[in-house]
Amino acid sequence: MEVHATLVRTGDVLLTELGRSITATFGVPHLVLTTLAVIDGSPEPLTPSEIADRLVAPAASMTSLLDTLEDKGWVVRTPNPADRRSVLIEITDLGRATADQLLPGIRAIEVDVMSVLSPAERASMLKMLGKVLARSAELAEGPPRILEGRRNRPDRLG
Repeated sequence: MEVHATLVRTGDVLLTELGRSITATFGVPHLVLTTLAVIDGSPEPLTPSEIADRLVAPAASMTSLLDTLEDKGWVVRTPNPADRRSVLIEITDLGRATADQLLPGIRAIEVDVMSVLSPAERASMLKMLGKVLARSAELAEGPPRILEGRRNRPDRLG
């Protein structure tokens, strides 16, 4: 339990630190810049549903995210010639410049955080985390686990 809880807390702290830096630098939440990075990484314009699929996010949240990106001048919506009911999302030059600033900044934070580990420790951690990730992916393929059981309550908690 302690390993799992520490791993979850570590992930939360790492994401929180990235979020703090992103908000301080760009004035938007982490998910907005993650969305921009997805758009920037595509060789062609994407539909909102394609972006949602790549983010593994609900399609309903896309409108708000894309509104924010468009308000910042980082993307534009254009009519989709293949589907009149849809739009395509294209990154602008300003959006590309923002992504060019974002990604090296994130890498610098990653390098700083991981600098406390030796190369051998990083390799070992990567191998172990790969196993945990693979098992988590296996579990995610099945139905959600119903939380049940009885807690062994320590005497101090009554």
